[in-house]
Amino acid sequence: GDGGGTWYIDLKTKGGSTGFGKPPVTADVIMSMSSADFVKMFKGKLKPTLAFMSGKLRIKGNMALAIKLEKML
Repeated sequence: GDGGGTWYIDLKTKGGSTGFGKPPVTADVIMSMSSADFVKMFKGKLKPTLAFMSGKLRIKGNMALAIKLEKML
């Protein structure tokens, strides 16, 4: 969507990092959603579980790690 793109959160390396573009290490979890839904989710207006169950959030990879990330939100 407008203003969207590929972003990463690296929690594997010491200190972690975030950034725009391809991650510096291989991802264990890849999440995809529209930029509008992403903003809603981080504003607390869309619960990650509901987004996933309704197909607005697509997850590939380690589902257990994805669930841990939800707790961080």
